[in-house]
Amino acid sequence: MKKINIKNIKKRHIGLILIIFISALLLSSFVTVALKDSVNNAVWVQGKNMNDVDLDNLSKNGVQNIFIHSSAVDIFGEKNVSSWAKKANANGIKVHIWVQCFYNGTWVNPIDTNKKDFNYDYFNAKIDQINKFAQIPGISGIQLDYIRYPGNAYEYNYPNGITSTNAVSKFVSMVSDSLKNKDVTLSATVMPEREDERYYGQDVRTLSQYVDVIIPMAYSGNYNQNSTWIKETASYFKSLAWWSKVTMGIQVYVSDDNETSLPVDTIKENSKAALDGGADGVALFNWELMNNWFNLNEIKQ
Repeated sequence: MKKINIKNIKKRHIGLILIIFISALLLSSFVTVALKDSVNNAVWVQGKNMNDVDLDNLSKNGVQNIFIHSSAVDIFGEKNVSSWAKKANANGIKVHIWVQCFYNGTWVNPIDTNKKDFNYDYFNAKIDQINKFAQIPGISGIQLDYIRYPGNAYEYNYPNGITSTNAVSKFVSMVSDSLKNKDVTLSATVMPEREDERYYGQDVRTLSQYVDVIIPMAYSGNYNQNSTWIKETASYFKSLAWWSKVTMGIQVYVSDDNETSLPVDTIKENSKAALDGGADGVALFNWELMNNWFNLNEIKQ
């Protein structure tokens, strides 16, 4: 009779267990992402220009989401923002309040450096504001912007585990928890660089657990790059954001140093590159500098 090699059986069992574990993890990730909301075909709009937007024209050109800056609430009041949002909804457009988190003229450190702890006082005040925005009738989402440091995140890492990256992630997790019983989509912009953690405190994989959509700001003109870079950037962030959808932010003007509107064909090319790289959608930055519109639904992978 042939002897049974117990060691081989154990190795096979261990291998099988690992395969089952990895398969379960991948399935969990797939289900999580499938259940999250998408933000396809979006555009950012400055709050002061809310009433100048031709909603019918945007709808005809395939825009499905508008990120309206929160300053619109300060300028026009909640009732008028709600009325405008409902008009957008009637045109098949969802409205998200675009919230600047750690920068609004001056930078706010997510860490209280005196206490060497998370900046909970600021976190709680900002989250109260976000929740008020989320409760405005007609509002479908919250778009978190400036959830980062200005480039010096590496300076704030303490031995007690209070780090720049943990601070940014903690804030986003608290926002997510506060909105979990509200029917709103949560998205977050991130820098389109590969050292986001070191310089900006943005751990994209962790952040993707807490938001529906990660939006890398692939502003090619600011980086002196082209559509190939946009495609590669989309692929990179798609590989990082395990738990969320990815919508690529596309610049519609030359650069921050030259706000001349780009030709429509260039914007189309850059948008297609984002989708070819695996992005779930594109968001155009911004409405004010978009001279000529085209149907975003015509951009296909």
